[in-house]
Amino acid sequence: MSFLKRSTVLVALALSAGVSLAQQINVNLTLAYNVYIIGEPVLVQIDALNATRDLIDVGSPESKDHVLVEITKDSQYNQVKAFNDEPVAGVFRLKPSQTLRRRVALDKWFALLQEGKYIVRVVFVHAGMRYESSKKSFDILPGIPVGEGVQMFVGRSDLRRNFKLVYWHRNQVDRLFLRIEDSPGTRVWDSIDLGNMMRGMPPKLDISPEGEVTVVHRSTQDAFARTLLWSLPDVVEVVERNSLTDPEISATQRVKSLYGEMTDEGEKEKKAWWKFW
Repeated sequence: MSFLKRSTVLVALALSAGVSLAQQINVNLTLAYNVYIIGEPVLVQIDALNATRDLIDVGSPESKDHVLVEITKDSQYNQVKAFNDEPVAGVFRLKPSQTLRRRVALDKWFALLQEGKYIVRVVFVHAGMRYESSKKSFDILPGIPVGEGVQMFVGRSDLRRNFKLVYWHRNQVDRLFLRIEDSPGTRVWDSIDLGNMMRGMPPKLDISPEGEVTVVHRSTQDAFARTLLWSLPDVVEVVERNSLTDPEISATQRVKSLYGEMTDEGEKEKKAWWKFW
């Protein structure tokens, strides 16, 4: 083969490789945190760019395209199997040059309740090819305990609900979480992030016979955070969150009673904190 022909072949191969590399799906996975508390929603974000010339169709009955999430625990060979058959990124169509963004709670597809280190990646399968994100690692930890309580239910002697207050240092501050587990059984409710916590005063947990659960903790030097939940045999719901001043001048007699301090000072309007969703 002459030098000219050989050069032409090499250029053609290089151009072919360049086109092949350009025709792909760029996939990225972003973790909300590197450490999650047991029971806390494991939030991630999936981003993808369709750099092919094809329509990507995921989730429809005739589709051959798929989005997979692969998770291993403590070892690359210890695969965590999904218990939910629904498409993890939902049903969608992605035209050429279009981008996709999905925020997903992985614990709705995988059992992530055991303490340990997990490795996760997202994979797009299209035209027989796998397009993978880089692998990301995160830890599931129980948190540092600071309080606990037990709820019993009238007429349900078989059910016992355990509330555990734990904290973890995240984003340069301590955050308080409420873990909720039923026994006997394996039902674990979503752990609730109660916000920033100062360690100077232990948080207070109050459980009423009617199912009203109140948590009060110091969130700043001069304020407390109050979270009110309803806990029934088949329902746990956050109904109110407030930021409160010192209990001596708090508008809520219940908060005062939690700290054993009752005053005759006037009521002060409560400030909305954030809406639960």
